[in-house]
Amino acid sequence: MATPDGPAAGQAATRRSPRLSKPGTGAVDPRTVPCSLLGDKTIRARGTMGPGSGEELVSSSKWLKAHEKEQQLPPPQKPAPKERLKALLPAKDDVPPHGLGSGRDFVQSNVQEAAAAEPKFREHHEVRYVFKPHFGELPPYLRQRKKELEERREAEERARLQPEEEPGVTVISGEELAELIRHLKLKWQSINEAYVRLPCVLDTPSKRRRKEEMEEQLAEIERDVGTLSKATSVRVSSA
Repeated sequence: MATPDGPAAGQAATRRSPRLSKPGTGAVDPRTVPCSLLGDKTIRARGTMGPGSGEELVSSSKWLKAHEKEQQLPPPQKPAPKERLKALLPAKDDVPPHGLGSGRDFVQSNVQEAAAAEPKFREHHEVRYVFKPHFGELPPYLRQRKKELEERREAEERARLQPEEEPGVTVISGEELAELIRHLKLKWQSINEAYVRLPCVLDTPSKRRRKEEMEEQLAEIERDVGTLSKATSVRVSSA
């Protein structure tokens, strides 16, 4: 290929870009070469491996150090002295004041105050219970209990005096009487359970008759239990 000669060749040689070499190894540093001489007129920021046109090169010695962006506290300072609230103590050379007094007779003033003061504890009038109405009488509830006890004793005495070998008569008392009452209660419970299970609508004569029979049985058992609970012994005739 032909090469230009003469003045044109000299001008082309002057426009030729210098040779690039590694930093520190040659006379030409690529960072000092303008961008127009590297092939592109402008370089976009972050569009290439390096910074854009006109940006300052970042030095490799400027890196982000640990805790560099954290908020720094101000340096500690000596706290201000507290304000003294109490008065200063007198010095050892100070002479205390003498001859000060109020001229008040505390003895006489205390006597006058004690005479004019009201008593702290008022006198309580003695209560004479002997003058109260119904004093010495037995309370009503005790009279009722005494009456019940006497009736129970009389019933036991009558049962004891009656002949035990009376033909056709059985005397039930004590544990036998309690067992009889317990059986009556169990019977009432079973009849009541059957009564509760009856239908609400009694549309036939048999249902109504069954309901009336159960009600009579429950009422009779309740009367018997109430009577036996008040008695101490029961005479049952087999006739």
